[in-house]
Amino acid sequence: MKIIPGQTFSSNSVHSIKVEAAKPPKKDESIMPSKRVPKKFVKQMPLSGIRPTIEECRYATTSLSELHPDVVDKNDTSRKTMLEACGMRDSITDSVISTMLSQNTTDANSKAAWSKLKTAFPDSWDDVAECDDLTIIEDTIRVAGLAKTRAERIQSILRTVKKERGEASLDYIRDFNDEEVKKELSRFKGLGPKTISCVLLFALGRNEFPVDTHVLRITQKMGWVSSGSSREGAYEYLNEMIPDDVKMDLHCLLVRHGKVCHRCAANGRPQFPPENGSKLVCPLVSVSSWAGSVPLDISKSFTEKDTEKKPARKKIKKECVPDKVKSEVL
Repeated sequence: MKIIPGQTFSSNSVHSIKVEAAKPPKKDESIMPSKRVPKKFVKQMPLSGIRPTIEECRYATTSLSELHPDVVDKNDTSRKTMLEACGMRDSITDSVISTMLSQNTTDANSKAAWSKLKTAFPDSWDDVAECDDLTIIEDTIRVAGLAKTRAERIQSILRTVKKERGEASLDYIRDFNDEEVKKELSRFKGLGPKTISCVLLFALGRNEFPVDTHVLRITQKMGWVSSGSSREGAYEYLNEMIPDDVKMDLHCLLVRHGKVCHRCAANGRPQFPPENGSKLVCPLVSVSSWAGSVPLDISKSFTEKDTEKKPARKKIKKECVPDKVKSEVL
């Protein structure tokens, strides 16, 4: 029974009235978040609501790929290599240690440290584990900074694994699922959430979205995470929210953009500004004001470009993937 404005009822008939609930408005799927947000992530959510939306993620990925096409080209090469290698890189140990050397230093310094370390110990990580003079390891990686701390942690990991498994190799984690990898690697000093996430993404080909200082800063500017979010908190939240198919490209693009864009760099001072002295036209400048809904004209434009430029990606062959991780890789 519907209630008509102005209609009156006797006291005997009130108990029989049934008020029809108003139908909720239809949800606009174009601005819906990529996934339902667990309660534990409420603190990471921006004041503007549940973000990023799927549409925002695709806009950011597409617009930044036009500005930094070499980043996506490099990722495409990596994806092709991993596809040909059945989804696995040559050495998980290499990936872990090289990522450790990249912490809190420049790309140039971390690469130099890695090169010197491999030159000094070319044959096996067992040699690093068994090295009696820690200063030898320190000297090879000194260019990356914190040489003593890094050397101690690298050797500690290798010695622990060698003692437990007979060889200084972390390749045994290939068959672990994501949570098992995180649990196993997090017991070692020097391997935090960001480093482990990078190993999962770049070495194991899993769907991960690492959050470094550049990613945190830019996602806060865009209103995707709260201004008070820590890197760890932002990682847990964004890793749930970012669509799997753009995680690798979007992560790498945000890292690059944070190093070259005056607007998105720390203190407005990019590490690698344009050589001609100009400033990049940042495609992310208005994202924070969209509240999750990309304007129709922009949405239509980047959707068409994305469709034209990106053919469907091939999946890794099922027979190449360990049973434990098939559901996560494919």
